[in-house]
Amino acid sequence: MPSIGVRRHTSSNPWTYLALDQEQREIADRVRAGGPGALLLSEVAPVITLGRRTSEQDILLAPELLKTYGIELHRTDRGGLATYHGPGQWVLFVVDQLETLTGDRRGVRRAVEGLLEVALDVGREYFPQAEIRRGCEMGVWTPQGKIAALGVHIERGILLHGISVNGFRTLTSFVGLRPCGLDAPVGYLLSEQTEFDHLGQKLVEAALRRFWRGAGGAG
Repeated sequence: MPSIGVRRHTSSNPWTYLALDQEQREIADRVRAGGPGALLLSEVAPVITLGRRTSEQDILLAPELLKTYGIELHRTDRGGLATYHGPGQWVLFVVDQLETLTGDRRGVRRAVEGLLEVALDVGREYFPQAEIRRGCEMGVWTPQGKIAALGVHIERGILLHGISVNGFRTLTSFVGLRPCGLDAPVGYLLSEQTEFDHLGQKLVEAALRRFWRGAGGAG
């Protein structure tokens, strides 16, 4: 079974995407040395992450102006385009060998589908009409908009990065960018902030069922 880490950003105890990225690299080193993988669930400080295919046209505000909102820019090695992470959103990383997670050391597609299905399973508890879309609209959608975005990176057979799921809107949510290069609405699962911890618990449980329910991974 993996280790499970849950972290939330606060002004007194900052938790940034950079720190999360560094943690997943340390876990990947541990996995390569024969140790267990990890499930990381994080609510991070406001940040726009740039994927390998990010277009400058998708960033609508200058970095200096974004900083006035308290939003940082962070370039990553994940696939996909630019998106937002921050308060009100859970970021779920499943860090382990592809073979452990999917039963196939080349099972990138199965890992991606598994992450989408985790978000879909939980999303349908709030919106039964939730659906997975692929292609340029890759993610999980409800009638209100896109509620989950995905971007991964494979490094020496280990899955890095993962999926983000929107809980509730805040003043910094998706400010200053065209998320995932789309002129489309962003959706949220929650109407009450008090349900956010419960949403995180549901995501952890769904990810454990999907990826670590027995020997050989998701099967």
